[in-house]
Amino acid sequence: MKSVLVTGGTGLLGRQVIPRLLAEGATVRAIARRPGPQRPGLTWIQGDLHAPETMPRAMEGADTVLHLATQPLKASADLDLAQRLLQSLPASDVRHLVYMSITGLERMQRAPYYREKLEIERLFGASGVPLTVQRSTQFHEFIAQLLQRLTVGPLALVPTGVTLQPVAVQAVAQALVQRTLGDPAGHAQELAGPDTLTLEHLARSWRGRRGGLLRLPLPVPLFRAWQEQAAVGHRAEVVGESWASWLTTTTRERAKAVLT
Repeated sequence: MKSVLVTGGTGLLGRQVIPRLLAEGATVRAIARRPGPQRPGLTWIQGDLHAPETMPRAMEGADTVLHLATQPLKASADLDLAQRLLQSLPASDVRHLVYMSITGLERMQRAPYYREKLEIERLFGASGVPLTVQRSTQFHEFIAQLLQRLTVGPLALVPTGVTLQPVAVQAVAQALVQRTLGDPAGHAQELAGPDTLTLEHLARSWRGRRGGLLRLPLPVPLFRAWQEQAAVGHRAEVVGESWASWLTTTTRERAKAVLT
């Protein structure tokens, strides 16, 4: 039976991964400032990942680490977390390190966050601990949150030249669990959703009849990094439901919540 330490267990992906690991018979330890729901086989380690004592304490008894924690809005935060993790590995029993990463990093180096993620992959690869790197394209939920942030009054600002291939978090979680419980695979097959769509198309379908779109070049590192289909999984395995299917389900669930 594998014992897996999960960082970022209360995040979008972590909430999908933990129950799947438990269903496969693994025991799970998860670090969180605010622990999530209790489940048989799950131990919450309350602590701050940036605190020096948290990681060594959390690794006790774990043979696998699944590193999901990320803080994209805070400069160098992910690199700091990765270095703290690496510092704790020599004194642990960890024999497999699994890292959740992002499709197209080599093509998206205009953004500091993506440069940092690629550096973390390099550091983990040089650690001497058997490694699996699982990359995927952006989750449907992330795209929706992004479009919400780009909405100003009745208008949605749509950066030009952006094409994405959003993927279902559930499908990535299922694949990630199999990678975590399997043998180290180095760089695993990347994952992507079934449709390659412009950000304009994504915005129109997400907004429906709610206001208009304003297309313009936004000089933001993220959007510059996504130019020329850099974020698309050109050789990725296609998994999960489409953006249109996810959007239909999400809209229906929201309507149901309003009625109940």
